[in-house]
Amino acid sequence: MTLAHNYGKSAAEASGGKQRMGLKALVIGMGVAIVIGVAVVLVTIVNRSLAPPAGVGEALWQLPRGAEVRDWRVAGDDLVVRLEQDGVVLFWTFDRRSGQRLGEVRLESGSKP
Repeated sequence: MTLAHNYGKSAAEASGGKQRMGLKALVIGMGVAIVIGVAVVLVTIVNRSLAPPAGVGEALWQLPRGAEVRDWRVAGDDLVVRLEQDGVVLFWTFDRRSGQRLGEVRLESGSKP
């Protein structure tokens, strides 16, 4: 017969200490997993927000006969193209993301305001 020394603790208290140690390790491990998971989500959100938007695959617009592109500018999310055709100046505006034509301004000589 062997005598176990628990130093003033009962057998139930001694085994409860091991259970508490296991529970403590489990809680710490889960906390670390949560922190790592939140960090991965935050990094993913930041990376996606900084990535350039998906571009237009291809947008095809036909110029009027005799028209030539003289200039183009990017203004925010819009692309403005300046055309000249037989003394008439045209400004076409496009949405850079979708490629959709938004409008046209036509400047003709001799017109009254």
